[in-house]
Amino acid sequence: MRLLAQRRLTEVQLRTRLARKGFDEGDVQAAVALCKRDGFIDDALFARLFVEGRAKALGNARLVAELVRRGINRDAAKISVNACERREDERVALAAEKLFRTRTTLSYPSAARALERLGFPSPLIYRHLRLRAQAEESVSGLP
Repeated sequence: MRLLAQRRLTEVQLRTRLARKGFDEGDVQAAVALCKRDGFIDDALFARLFVEGRAKALGNARLVAELVRRGINRDAAKISVNACERREDERVALAAEKLFRTRTTLSYPSAARALERLGFPSPLIYRHLRLRAQAEESVSGLP
């Protein structure tokens, strides 16, 4: 219970931590079953809170990968990411805005690579960067 009081864990994370502490497999199984039954572990809720609580704008692919790394089933992770309130195109706009705000001399190819590392798909990145370039052209009056 102390582990779960410190932070929310997935089933896999709890199993791993209990095993690392030296508990035998039977005790780990029993503890995890008890925690699941009483609602202390809920991987779907963990995934939903993880996705909604991310301060950093990430793409769907990166969010799914991080959830899978934490022990969430890939299909459940995809469902949680797809149910996210903030759509991926909104998140790419936020991420790009932050990139250009913090690194004023950033080129578009460098920005595209940075956004790809954040897990955004290439077509979405290039569509957003094209729209951004068009908006800058219309503001500056250049063709």
